[in-house]
Amino acid sequence: MKRFFSILILSVLFLFSNGCGGYRARNYEGPKLDVSEISIITTDDQFVTIGGIDGKKSIDKSDTVNVLIWGRYPREISVLPGKHSILPCYQNPYENACAENWITIETEPGQTYIVKHERLDENKKKIKFWIDKLE
Repeated sequence: MKRFFSILILSVLFLFSNGCGGYRARNYEGPKLDVSEISIITTDDQFVTIGGIDGKKSIDKSDTVNVLIWGRYPREISVLPGKHSILPCYQNPYENACAENWITIETEPGQTYIVKHERLDENKKKIKFWIDKLE
């Protein structure tokens, strides 16, 4: 019985620790490429996630499972260089909303881009998103 509770507590701690951090996803087919051949899009906050890319809200088959388990989209995604549209979202225990519009960006190989956000109104319910190249 003591072992059961130990395993249960460790499992719960694992779920909570991973749920807050988000996860990484890959948006291209084939083998994993070197970082110099891809572009990375990441976020500036643990609650800012990437809810969709290139018109698709579900980024790949594994994301459906992650969203169902964690209730979140990825915080970082690897893409092939080129033009992409990104749907940023803000997901925390009290809020779960995506931007009204997709953000289009032209990515370059070996570069990292960061989805940034800013609260706009007094109640801090309206969020502005944009993407900058990480220098």
